[in-house]
Amino acid sequence: MTAEAHQHLSVSLNGVDNVGKTTQLAWLHRGMPDAHLVGTVDAWDSRWREVAAEDFAHWWFVGSSTAEHVGLMLGSHVARRDASGPLALEDRGLPMLRATCAATAALKDGLSPTKALRLVDRLAADLPVAAPRREVHVLLRRSGDPTREAAEALRREPKPANERYAAYQRTLAEVLTIQVERGDYHAVLDLGDAPILDVQRTLRSHLADAGVNVEPLPNDVLERLWVLGGMSESGKSTVGELLRDEHGVTRLKIGYLVEVAAMRAGVVDPYEHWSEREQAERLTDEILRFAETTKARTISLESAHRFEATAHLKRVWGDRCQVVYVDADMSVRASRAAESESRLRGRDATKRERGADRIAEIADHLIDNSGPLSALKLAVSRIASTVDLPRVTFHASGPVTQSGWLGQAVDHVCDEQVALVLATGSTGTTSWRDGWSDLDLLVVRDTAPAAWLRDVAGTLPAPDAIKVGLSVFTTADIDALRVPPRVVQSLRRAAQGVGVLYRRADHLLPVPAAAHGDRTSRGELGLVLMTTRRLLAADQPDVRAVHKHLVLLAKILLRADGHDLHDADEVLTAFRELHPAAECAPPELSDLIRRPGDPVLRGQLVDATDRLLTYLDRLDHTTVRTSE
Repeated sequence: MTAEAHQHLSVSLNGVDNVGKTTQLAWLHRGMPDAHLVGTVDAWDSRWREVAAEDFAHWWFVGSSTAEHVGLMLGSHVARRDASGPLALEDRGLPMLRATCAATAALKDGLSPTKALRLVDRLAADLPVAAPRREVHVLLRRSGDPTREAAEALRREPKPANERYAAYQRTLAEVLTIQVERGDYHAVLDLGDAPILDVQRTLRSHLADAGVNVEPLPNDVLERLWVLGGMSESGKSTVGELLRDEHGVTRLKIGYLVEVAAMRAGVVDPYEHWSEREQAERLTDEILRFAETTKARTISLESAHRFEATAHLKRVWGDRCQVVYVDADMSVRASRAAESESRLRGRDATKRERGADRIAEIADHLIDNSGPLSALKLAVSRIASTVDLPRVTFHASGPVTQSGWLGQAVDHVCDEQVALVLATGSTGTTSWRDGWSDLDLLVVRDTAPAAWLRDVAGTLPAPDAIKVGLSVFTTADIDALRVPPRVVQSLRRAAQGVGVLYRRADHLLPVPAAAHGDRTSRGELGLVLMTTRRLLAADQPDVRAVHKHLVLLAKILLRADGHDLHDADEVLTAFRELHPAAECAPPELSDLIRRPGDPVLRGQLVDATDRLLTYLDRLDHTTVRTSE
């Protein structure tokens, strides 16, 4: 490969239809301003226009030979490469083009996916190839199971697909699985139901790790994004004020943020220059920048007037984005307006042209604001303190055995009375460590009689050599927050979509405030201290239990400092930075996991825990003075 070829790079996104390749590429391109967004191959060969002018589907699946089909696909790829700049972004790279040809050949020639892929590879070997350059091919998929992957692709089709197209998607998913097994893709991102923003962040991280120069997204600290819609004088501003004044939500205007994004991009009229989808993505960039700078955890946006932009914003943010549609009778709205009814109707007409009234169809919350202010305040309090979450299937990582067990555990405990199943602690997250961490589940059920606890909860199977902890609470317990601090933290994380394995459709999840989590944690401090001292009193202290209590003590102090961290390493790092006087330096967790019986490491851990206990005593004596 020549030196010039080393300097040239092509990044491709690949996957079955409707997995989000084009959307992710467009957003990625804005983070790579020097890149050439070359798109799909059909833009680079005039023969595609001739084919499209006739019955395109017939040509694709019936009229063309496999050799002709492969020749056009790969020849168009060569033309695209020849016209690409030094850094190119491709919608479907070479492996994906071959997969497409193979899936078509399998249906057309009656071949198995494996034989069809071999045929395409043989035909490609005799065709001209693109100039050599470095390539990074990323596969996006929602499931590693080809049947489920194809079903998800078809489910996202705007219109029902015919059987031929459905068979094509199923075959394509099988071909892609074969390609993954033989290593045709540099990265495979399993998306599940992850929102667009999470996928974009993961994608940029993977590309940066591969040496691709891409701007990272701002740190994501936002817990909730309220989007307020409704017709003129419906009460959107009042809802925004209530969220701000009574629930600590930062109040922003959509129009202002879009104007800021336009100035940043050098665009005069963002509503003419950008599609509504791009408006939502640009708006997201500004929300992220604002939240990172101000540390705002919850934000409300007024006023949502455009249907497609609002719908795409929901897809971008997922369940963290909650759309509130405020409605009121026309007579009530007219009585509130400082203008004539005809002007009010004129403003309504403009909003309807943008689809503002259709936002009610996709809203998470509908508020009828035709009544008194007291009714509105109660409604806002109700939606601000509960969250409606679907089942979450996207996990950043985790052993296959762990993921499989979680699914089996949900099936084991679920019945019509189960309202919620959460994976708590490190379970299901990147913080889970094999050989050290437990598998912890929280089950919320309408009732928890002894028979169910014995026959169902008590018979939950555990994987070999892994401790399983199952906690059961009733829906009344959860609604009243009659729960210990660790469950408070699990509920707060669940409000962000973390750990939710199952949620019954009618169950609304309470969202404890950070202050409540801090208070309950400090309220349990005495019990934690007592247990920690009992552990240290043993002749051979249990390394795992002592380390867990050390981290728990550090978490309690950090929550009081306003920091809510979960990963053990992050907790101890933050604690050392904020409380250097504690002189608490336990051994690295990785060392403890590898050598739990090492007496030197045990001694260091005991010493660090003892120092932390002493530090807590000093805090109590130095920060409070009692007059005599």
